Amino acid sequence: MYRQFCKNLKNFLVINETESENYRYKIGKELEILTNIDLYNQARENNDLLYMQASNFIFEIQKYKDKYPSIKKFLWELWGYGFDEVKFDSIEAEADEKIEEKVKLIDLLWGTHYWG
Repeated sequence: MYRQFCKNLKNFLVINETESENYRYKIGKELEILTNIDLYNQARENNDLLYMQASNFIFEIQKYKDKYPSIKKFLWELWGYGFDEVKFDSIEAEADEKIEEKVKLIDLLWGTHYWG
């Protein structure tokens, strides 16, 4: 399912790239790090800001796993691929509304074959 999510996100971004000012497109671009294991691992090795932001996001979306059952599966798959769910207090937390928008997009792309 993780691979399908990656493919779906890529297709979502291609379909919407002409609307780069679109809020949903921007949200999708921010999720891209979760589809590139090598980039994520490189950022982790360098203790890069991108790694910290991604790990914080993974930590934060746990509170949505009851509301969106696909998130529980998504988190399990991320864990299986070596993604961390760590809360870095030095990183400013995203607004709950933005996190939930990302969760909604993950939920959509997790269960949909996004024309690809």
